This record gives sequence, C-alpha cells and structure tokens, in this order.
Amino acid sequence: MTEYKEIHGTKVQNFSSDPSNPIEGQVWYNTTSNTLKIRVQELVADAWATGGNLNTARSFIGSAIGGTQNASLGFAGASPPTSAVTESYNGSSWTEVNDLNTSKEALAGAGNQTAALAFGGNADPSPNPQVDTESWNGSSWTEVNNMSTGRRFLGGAGTQTAALAFAGAGAPANPNYLAVTESWNGTSWTEVNDLNTSRQRPAGIGTSNTQALCVGGFKDPGTVPSGKEALTESWNGTSWTEVADLNSARHDPGGSGTDTAGLVFGGDVIAPGVGGVTESWNGSSWTEVADLSTARSGVGGSGTNTLALAFGGGTPTITAATEEFTGAGTSPVTKTIDTD
Repeated sequence: MTEYKEIHGTKVQNFSSDPSNPIEGQVWYNTTSNTLKIRVQELVADAWATGGNLNTARSFIGSAIGGTQNASLGFAGASPPTSAVTESYNGSSWTEVNDLNTSKEALAGAGNQTAALAFGGNADPSPNPQVDTESWNGSSWTEVNNMSTGRRFLGGAGTQTAALAFAGAGAPANPNYLAVTESWNGTSWTEVNDLNTSRQRPAGIGTSNTQALCVGGFKDPGTVPSGKEALTESWNGTSWTEVADLNSARHDPGGSGTDTAGLVFGGDVIAPGVGGVTESWNGSSWTEVADLSTARSGVGGSGTNTLALAFGGGTPTITAATEEFTGAGTSPVTKTIDTD
C-alpha cells in the first residue's frame, strides 16, 4: 500500500496548533486536540453578496445585459422623476459617467460596459412610450435610428450592433400589451416575427439578436391571475417558441446570461408582491436558487447565470442596492476538516 510519505515526500507532521496557511491536501496531527486534520477544497453554494451602491437610486433602470459582474453599465430609470444618469461599475463601486441624451425609465438595453445600446422607455409626463435609440461608445451617448414601434416596459437582448427589442406597452390609445419584435443591425431596426404571447414588463436575456429569451412579464389581468406571467419564449433568429415556464410567475424581474444559461431575479411575484426569488435556466428548465437579499422589482441586471449583478429597483421604495451572485461551484474555497 502506498503511504502518505511516498506520495508527499514527508511524514504526517505533529503540530500543537493548526498551521496558519496549510496547502490543499496537507495532512497533520493536532496534538492539542488529538485530531488528525486535512486541508480540502470545498465548493460554495449559490449566494448573493453585497456590492457597492449606485450613486443615484433608481427603479426601472436600463442595463447593458452583456456586461460582466465586474464591468457593468446602468442607465436612466425612475429616481423620480425620470433620469438620464449613467453609471459604470468596476466590481466594487459605481462611477457616474456621461448622461443619456433623453431622460427616461422602463427602457431596455444591450451590449456591454464600453459598447452599449439603450432603446425605448417611458419619458415624462407619463405615459409617454419612446422610439429613441442611443448608442454608447465607452464615453458618451449618440442618438441613432429610432425603433418602429414606441414602447415602454420592454425586453431587450444582444449587442450594440446586433440587438433585439420585444414586448412592451404602447400609449393608452395603442395596444398596452405588445408582441412586436424588432431586430437591430447596427444601423436600423427591422420588424421581425412577433412573440406568441403579447405582454409588457418581461426580462430580456441573451447576448445576440439571434438567440434570446423573453421571460415572465405582465399580461391582461383578465387572462391570468394578477396579470403576472411565468411564460418563457426562446428566439432562434427567426421565430419565438414557448419553452418551460418559470416556477414563480412575475413581472419586472432582472435578467442575465444567455438563452441556454440564464438567470432571472426579483420582480413582482403573485405572493407576497415584490420578491427576491432567483431562478437559473439550463436551456430546458428553471431551478430556484438563492434569493436576493433585497427583494425588489424594476431591477437592472448583467453578467452570466453564475456570476451576475443586480442593481437598483423598487422595494417598493427606490433603492441603490447592488448585489453580486455567485453560482454553486463557481468559487471554490479551502477549509480544514477533522478526519475523525
């Protein structure tokens, strides 16, 4: 039988107290506690941790969904009144950068911290659905071509040059629950195939305009209880297909990740109202994971389904809180355990 010394080159050592910085796999005997110990690696569970607060608390905030947990962009929102403030996150704190040209809330976003797109939304006085689109180059916003259909409370996905806009609410004289989908090619918007279910206030997930998810939302209250939706639809670049529902129906959640590995968090759920429920998508089904520490809706989101960022929103009080999600198995830690 191979012995510990033959594997590691030394015998098991005796210590009166545990070593201050043992390496993974190290074994020793604690003569004070009369215990044989080993240093092992352990995977952490799903968890949200506190990040740096926004400088300006806002709900219905726009976000560059393709940003990362350590490099994100949040813009506009309701402070109130509507805001044009843009802030950049570096993994620990937010810094205010140049404002949008148009103050608004309930807009959608695509892209990342240095190359983003902001589109749609609601401007004061409300209701005032917008067609405006603005492009971010890392330092300032520039107005580009408008969407065909003005809307607020819409979903978005994709990049600065290949984005997707879907669902939303029009003006009171127009349909208040939209299925309209538009695709952005870097220059202009083109209407493509509609969602199967008209709705507003969904989460948009995806980093391309050919692969995306429309998750949850708000539908005519006469058709579903409280109007809150659990529906998920998947976009393949041509059409939408209904896939597995959320476990908790909701509207105004935040989202991050891709069409095959997504995360949805917060939102207004059927009970008890504003919630912190988080669900992870594996490409075929949703699984509930760790809740947000601060329950909220109208929350911004970016990152992946294992390293995500949630910021702003309403509790219902408007908040500046930022939280960072780490998925199970993402960040292994080492610990000392007794072998008894």
